[in-house]
Amino acid sequence: MEYSKLNSNSKKSWFVARAITTIIFFILSEGIKYFLMNKLNILVIVQYNKIINICIAIIILLLLLNTLIYPLIEYNQWRYSINKDKIEFREGIYTITTTTIPVVRVQHIKVKQGPINRIFKLANIQIFTAGGVHIIPNIEIEKAEEISCFLKDKIREKAEEHDRETY
Repeated sequence: MEYSKLNSNSKKSWFVARAITTIIFFILSEGIKYFLMNKLNILVIVQYNKIINICIAIIILLLLLNTLIYPLIEYNQWRYSINKDKIEFREGIYTITTTTIPVVRVQHIKVKQGPINRIFKLANIQIFTAGGVHIIPNIEIEKAEEISCFLKDKIREKAEEHDRETY
């Protein structure tokens, strides 16, 4: 079975999303700290300011590592394969997980595109089964639509086949 890789723009999409999260965390943490120290005059915050700054710095450092390194590793690990009988994808960094979904178990498909993915012309495919939702992220929008149509046709074929057997 031949696996396809995600679009190389997925690294940029993950980077931008994580960078935004890091910036928001920094602004909120500094804003809350300023408000508690200067507006409410909470002495505990003033007394432990150095410890609080160290904790915030450690969290921001971890978020920066997540922003800069994780997208590269995640991109190298993600693989997916779709054929007439099954959908299979591999993901993970520390633990590689392979998920196989028989096409007959698929209930419906959604193609979802957020604001960051729209910039990079990417979309996520959401595959709904009775067991939950599975997502294949950051596929080119045209390819995602193509996969969605293919899977919807296969679902329809399987449903018609099931109906003929039942009646």
